[in-house]
Amino acid sequence: MRSGSAVSRTIVTPPGLSTDVWRSSADAAPEVRVDQLVRRLDVPAATPLVVFSAHPDDETIGCGRLIAQWARQVGPCTAVLATLGEACVDHVAERPPGLAARRLREWRSATSRLGITRSIVLGLDDGRLTDERRKLRERIDLAMDQVARSGRPPVLCAPYRRDPHPDHQAMGTAVARVGRRRRWPVLQYPIWLTYWVEPGRFGGSLERVRVDERADRAHGEAVACFTSQLAPLADDLTPVVPEEMLAHHTRQLLVRGGRR
Repeated sequence: MRSGSAVSRTIVTPPGLSTDVWRSSADAAPEVRVDQLVRRLDVPAATPLVVFSAHPDDETIGCGRLIAQWARQVGPCTAVLATLGEACVDHVAERPPGLAARRLREWRSATSRLGITRSIVLGLDDGRLTDERRKLRERIDLAMDQVARSGRPPVLCAPYRRDPHPDHQAMGTAVARVGRRRRWPVLQYPIWLTYWVEPGRFGGSLERVRVDERADRAHGEAVACFTSQLAPLADDLTPVVPEEMLAHHTRQLLVRGGRR
């Protein structure tokens, strides 16, 4: 290739919607403070938050502001990770050596910036959570047994059950079932929803969580830890997480309801 010529790049993640598509819906969503959220959930002060993710970065992108605010204002936060996200480019390219270990390091660095004090890795295969639903539920249950023994019942927070990624759907559904069985409240956060799903196909409602500047700053610093997702993993690839997708996450959103 000649010096200075453009590199043809393979698209890792398909393009999504403009931020304008969801702007009016997000602007119209009711806003709630974290203390109001705690009262609505009818849980005591200092209640722990357990945040679940299918892949490293899910919780940071989709729920990082809430985690940071909760950790300072309410109680301790635990992160539960199903997979290491090792298959993020398998559909378009050969997997880079050491990617799983790199993503785990990024996750630990990011969650520490958010105030996470405990982390649990379930050790399942990226891209196979739907096929491994039973194993996923079993491992979540074992992890929650540990949490239950360590203190008061937590609030659970998981990917929205209809987020447009099969692993996110499997994780969100599994956590919802665990929450119902244990009678623990469950919150849902969107990840790819506003990037890939038209508002008319949503069927739920959004709410905005008001956070302070410290939480907003912690979110930005934590997202920046995921260099394997924000920068191309090879010269001929686009990033796994496009800038256009991150532009949808300028505020903390939660999902209430939604089609099952």
